[in-house]
Amino acid sequence: MAQISAPRRAAVPRWRINIILLVVFVMGLLTTRQLVLIQVYQELKGRRLDELVQGELTKHVVLQPRRGTITDRNGVALAMNVNLNSLYVDSTKIEEPEKMAILLAPIINREASDLIPLLSDKTREWTRLSRWISPEAADQIRKLGEEGEPPTGLFLIEEAKRVYPQGEFASRIVGAANYEGTGIAGVEAFYNDEIKGITGTLQAEQDRDQRPIWIAPTQIVEPQDGVDVKLTIDSTVQKLAEDELRRVVEEQQAEGATILIMEPSSGEILGMATWPVFDPNNYTEYEPEQVNRNNALTDVYEPGSTFKVIVTAMGLQTGAFTPDTTVYDGGVVHRYGYDIGNWNRAGNGAQTPGQMLYNSSNVAALQFGEMVGRDNFYKYVKLFGYGQLTGIDLGGEGQGIVNWPEDNPDNWSDLTLGQNSFGQGIAVTPIQHLTAMSAIANGGTLMWPHVVKEKCLGTQCTPVKPRVVRRVVDQGVTDAIRGMLTTNAEHYANLIWGPSTGNWADQPLVAGYHVAAKTGTSQIPVNGGYDNNSVIGSVIGFAPSDNPRIAVLVKIDRPKKAQWGIEAAIPVYHRIVTKLMTHFRIPPDPNYLGPGQVIGGPQ
Repeated sequence: MAQISAPRRAAVPRWRINIILLVVFVMGLLTTRQLVLIQVYQELKGRRLDELVQGELTKHVVLQPRRGTITDRNGVALAMNVNLNSLYVDSTKIEEPEKMAILLAPIINREASDLIPLLSDKTREWTRLSRWISPEAADQIRKLGEEGEPPTGLFLIEEAKRVYPQGEFASRIVGAANYEGTGIAGVEAFYNDEIKGITGTLQAEQDRDQRPIWIAPTQIVEPQDGVDVKLTIDSTVQKLAEDELRRVVEEQQAEGATILIMEPSSGEILGMATWPVFDPNNYTEYEPEQVNRNNALTDVYEPGSTFKVIVTAMGLQTGAFTPDTTVYDGGVVHRYGYDIGNWNRAGNGAQTPGQMLYNSSNVAALQFGEMVGRDNFYKYVKLFGYGQLTGIDLGGEGQGIVNWPEDNPDNWSDLTLGQNSFGQGIAVTPIQHLTAMSAIANGGTLMWPHVVKEKCLGTQCTPVKPRVVRRVVDQGVTDAIRGMLTTNAEHYANLIWGPSTGNWADQPLVAGYHVAAKTGTSQIPVNGGYDNNSVIGSVIGFAPSDNPRIAVLVKIDRPKKAQWGIEAAIPVYHRIVTKLMTHFRIPPDPNYLGPGQVIGGPQ
């Protein structure tokens, strides 16, 4: 039987198999890639959604630090924080806005018509209706609700408020912080970065109704409270300065005044009072300049005859003259094409430096200034700190005006030096002038003036140490000048004691105490000249003369009643020094009394 065999298939070429395998492999890769991309996308999408949800359900809160307190040197509080309630509303939860507005309006001193839109706006979940309400107002709001809580939708939140318990007292030193807690003037501004502290943060989870989930983990970075600052001022001294400031402004009908009291040995400011004043609790009620401007640091004025003390010091230090050197004062001297005279054009004859100060001779001062010479004169003007910042730790300080010959050769002449010798043509700030006088008081060392005595963070306190700027003149020079200024002060005593004792002769200005003083009356420059009716009466000095505890400057702007420094400023100086000798328990010399004088009087 014949066999029939199946036909044989033709063999598949090898190259075709390879192509098929390659196509299958590539398609597999593409499919795998797409699956991976889908998976990654879903993962990333899920993670992003989680992050978004987590962001909505995570509460980030800034934790505010406590702003540091400010006290005087004895711990009397001058600036501090108090916690008061502020009223907030979640308007989405207020059911009867009009009724609620009528109830709240008299409590928070707002018009109901102003409150209705805020209580009705369902798009606003958190609005502040009133900041820092009184405890009594907070109690009234709680009584509107149930169980001692505010009505639904109203919230009382404690917020820190900066307060100044002494009001206007020492406000020029303390300054002010704005409603956001940032210093804008005085110590509050100068030390703001230290006083404000460092904010913290709180991160906590909450549910979809924004209620905290207490069992969820919470991340907290604690805030760091601000530094507490203790000032150099003594409240008793400061009150005396402010009381005398108000008295002299009223009595003299003056446009302004400044009183500065410094400890010469350290540069510490014990009292600083300027007119006008302001209350930092209500700083928005004043013009910004009235809040920011401290006249003791910013105002420049010609020091007049008080500058003759500095000229005497530079002459004795350089050896240009001695305490016994004399010049002739004929009342008027012709110099540089001008007749320059004393205030009354009367002559005083031969004058030593001490007699020049005693008689306040412009003619003699000019000649002593010429003896010093241009180079030494301005060298010591600079050494005493004029024409530059003292660096006091308060903002806004001015540097005064000095016509330096090397800087202004076209505007400087020998007449400039002549005028500068008796305090004209040179402008100083009160803080500059008292700092320079303190160098005379302490034996010749210029100290850095400052108002902060100590800074504390918790229980860790760091004292602000006195800082020597430089030595200006020798002890022997200052000893000689202290003697001259003590004699000079006795010359003013009859103004105080004459009316009460009938003794018009030289005698102690402050009964029982040797004190130093020099007055000045400076005209105010007007339109390139001087107005005889616009003057500044001043006195500068220290006490006791032999071991000065205080240096004092009194400056009265445009006094109407008494235009001479001796009449306007000496009574103020006398009262301040008399009371401070008692305050600092400095014993009097019972043998240093004039006829009819009693220790402590008159006032």
